[in-house]
Amino acid sequence: MRVARALSHPVRVKILLLLVRRPTFIQDIAQSLRIPYALAHMHLKVLEEAGLVEGSYVVEERPRPHLRKIYRVRDFRLVIDRQLLEDLARSEESGSSSGQ
Repeated sequence: MRVARALSHPVRVKILLLLVRRPTFIQDIAQSLRIPYALAHMHLKVLEEAGLVEGSYVVEERPRPHLRKIYRVRDFRLVIDRQLLEDLARSEESGSSSGQ
C-alpha cells in the first residue's frame, strides 16, 4: 500500500525517473524539478519509506569536507492486482469522506 501511495504523486514519479537515469543528491533533484529543497526532501522520504529509493552518505571534499546523501532507485517490481485496487479504492473513499 505504501508503494501505491508513494507513486500516486506526479512529483514522486518524476523523482524516480531522474534517479533511474543516475543517482543524485536532493539539491540536484530540487533544481531539476524547480521545487523547494524541503519539498524534494519530503517526497524522497516518502519514496524511501516505501522502499523505492535508498540513500547513502558520501564524503564531498570541496569546498570543505562534508557528508552528502546520494539517492538511487532500488530494484523493485510492481504488481497491480485486484486486492491492491480494492485497497486503494477503500483508502480513497475513506480519505474523501474525512475531508482530505
